[in-house]
Amino acid sequence: MPGDLAELAAREVVALHEFFVAWFRPGPAPDFQACEGAFHPDFQMVTPDGRLLGRSEIIQGIQASRGRLAASLTIDILDIRTLWQEGDAALLAYIEQQYREGRTTRRRSSALLLRAASAPRGILWRHLQETWESPPANQ
Repeated sequence: MPGDLAELAAREVVALHEFFVAWFRPGPAPDFQACEGAFHPDFQMVTPDGRLLGRSEIIQGIQASRGRLAASLTIDILDIRTLWQEGDAALLAYIEQQYREGRTTRRRSSALLLRAASAPRGILWRHLQETWESPPANQ
């Protein structure tokens, strides 16, 4: 597949978060395959609270949250950079900044992404680790 892996991976991070904004806000639903198809079958995520979730739990949670967040929701991906790259794998770090209902939170994230022709945008998410940088006020 043509294209620089680091660039494709960075675009995937932004694109998936754009999907999340459209999915979680009220309004027309985007194609869920753009999300579900982006996760490797063995995908795992460590949440900002330290819980380890598997692919099926994550997908169920995303599906259950369709249209349930405020229309004010925005997600910005900041300071995205490649920490490591070899073959068809890249480890990226970035800050995910969310704004909704007058509050801003920030998560420092590391994601292991794999080049895969079968993925909607050519990249699969293999692992994600998030850590609160600026947690919600009730934390």
